Amino acid sequence: MINDWDNIEIFTKNQSTLRNTSYDDNNSEYMTELELPVIDFDNVKEQYLQSIGCQDESLTSVDALLSKTNCNVFIEFKNGSFAKKEVRLGIYSKIQDSLLMLCDITDNHISQLRKCLDFVLVYNEAKNPSKSNKEKDYINDRLMKLGGEEFVRFGMSRYARVYFRKVHTYNVEKFEEYISKLK
Repeated sequence: MINDWDNIEIFTKNQSTLRNTSYDDNNSEYMTELELPVIDFDNVKEQYLQSIGCQDESLTSVDALLSKTNCNVFIEFKNGSFAKKEVRLGIYSKIQDSLLMLCDITDNHISQLRKCLDFVLVYNEAKNPSKSNKEKDYINDRLMKLGGEEFVRFGMSRYARVYFRKVHTYNVEKFEEYISKLK
């Protein structure tokens, strides 16, 4: 059962909060102060790799897995700039590695997870300033809203409907609004 993740030992052993999983070691700051319980997926990855005897440090993971009644959400906090292609590629890798681990841990196929799993990239708007991008993003956002869609930044839309039910890219303020609406 997809939403019965409360009984999976590797998840119960790695409980944390959004606040803790949003911590940026490089800048010694939290991206959110929300204390909502989540699964620390970085720790899940470490225990998962140990359990299968894998010591490959190149494998990566998203920061958190939020499990709610009506949806599950992978959350990646990115406090830096997206100017370099390597940053975006690193996030793409985290998504793929995390999905494969989640499939194995929960004994689900991606086609099953896609029905109930969303992805949210939370970014620091102040560290991604660009007047031309801001104007372009504003226009894209308005056009998407007119079409009843949500504008997804940084190339993340490629994963919607392939791996996830929905994909979102939010600054911290919009992320906290999104979280407050989840049930």
